[in-house]
Amino acid sequence: MKKTVYLTSKQDGLKLHVLLMEPEQSPKGIVQICHGMAEHKERYEPLMQMLCNNGYISVIHDHRGHGKSVKNASDLGYFYDDSGKAIIEDAHQVTTWMKERYGEELPYHLFGHSMGSLVVRCYLKKYDDELDSLIVCGSPSENKAAKAAEFLAKTACKMGAHKKGKFFQKMAFGLYGKALGEDESENGWISYNKENVKAYDENPLDGFVFSNNGFLNLFLLMDETYNKKGWQVKHPSLPILFIAGADDPCIGSKKQYAQAMTTLKKRGYNQVRGMLFLNRRHEILNEDDVEKVYDAVLHFLEQHSKKR
Repeated sequence: MKKTVYLTSKQDGLKLHVLLMEPEQSPKGIVQICHGMAEHKERYEPLMQMLCNNGYISVIHDHRGHGKSVKNASDLGYFYDDSGKAIIEDAHQVTTWMKERYGEELPYHLFGHSMGSLVVRCYLKKYDDELDSLIVCGSPSENKAAKAAEFLAKTACKMGAHKKGKFFQKMAFGLYGKALGEDESENGWISYNKENVKAYDENPLDGFVFSNNGFLNLFLLMDETYNKKGWQVKHPSLPILFIAGADDPCIGSKKQYAQAMTTLKKRGYNQVRGMLFLNRRHEILNEDDVEKVYDAVLHFLEQHSKKR
C-alpha cells in the first residue's frame, strides 16, 4: 500500500512531502531512504516496491529544495537554510514520525544515496543509537577543498542566495564528463543505462542546478561528514554497508572509496564493510541487472532485522 503525506519541518515550518509503502504481510522492519542531489523521491519507487514485496515498510521524503518539498517551483535547489543542519534534522524528524507510527520494536534501517549518503552520515553523529543498520550508497569521496568551496559559496550567497550556482556546478561536476563518449549526455556519468539518463535529463525535477544556497549546504554537509568533531558513537557495533558502482566518478578511486569507510572505522564503528559492483556508474539502483544490488541490500537487511 502506497501513501503520501506532508510533514511540517520543525526547523522552519517547511512542508516536507513524504512517500510511504507498507507490505501486506506483517513487517520485518522499516527502511528509511535519503535520496541524492537534484532528484526526487519517486525515482526510488522500484527499490521501495522491492522492499515492500520482501516484507519491509519503506519511507522516503523529498529533501528541502527538492521535489514537492519547496514553496514554489523556482525554489528547486534552494534549502531555506544556511547552516547545513536543517536537512539532517528533517531526516531525523521522519525517523521519529515513523517510530511513533509503527512503534519502537521494529528494526530501523537507514539508506542514503550520494548527497543522501552525506546526510545519513551526519545523522549518524547524533542518532546512531536509533538505527539497526546503515547503508551508504554512492558515497562522494572526501574533498579537501570543501572548506574553501564553503567560503566561496557563503560569499556568493551574499550576492544572491537564490541565484543558480553555475560556477559551483562546473567546479563540482565538470570533470565527471571527461570519460564520457561524444554521443552521451553531460549527465551520462550517473548511469550506463541510457533510458535512465534520458528520463533524468527530461524531468524538470531532476538534474536542476542548485542555487548558491544549495551548494553552500552541500559543501557544509561534505565538511561535516568527514569532520572529526561531533561524533558521539553511542552504537559502535552498528552494521554499516557501503555500496557503489566501480565506474562511479563520485566515489573517486578505489583507495578513496576505502578511505570513506576507514573514516567511520576511525571514529569508532567496528562493523563497516563495502562492496563494489562492476560495470556500473553512480546510480547502481538504475543500472541493468539491478537484481544483484537488490540481493546484496536484502541480504544485509535480513542479517540485521531482529526485533528489539
